Amino acid sequence: MRRGLSQDQLAAALDMNRVNISNYERGKITNIPGDVLLKLANKLNTSTDYLLGREEHVEIETIAAHHDGEDFTEEEQKEIEAFKAFVKSKRNREE
Repeated sequence: MRRGLSQDQLAAALDMNRVNISNYERGKITNIPGDVLLKLANKLNTSTDYLLGREEHVEIETIAAHHDGEDFTEEEQKEIEAFKAFVKSKRNREE
């Protein structure tokens, strides 16, 4: 399995049945629901087009943001901090 994950590990991470993962990987099931396709792409750090065979693999990279002295309200700062925590939590799940 790509990314060094076993089918069991990927299925557990996505709260799915391992048999479905196996069937998707072998092409036995080709009608993959959109939400499942997105979960798979996010977990495998690739695009849905790659999983569908429409493009070569392109690694999705994290983009860092920076602001130059803009003033944010306290509420906006809390929202930014919450988003940073969300991004970090996704990184931890993908490792």
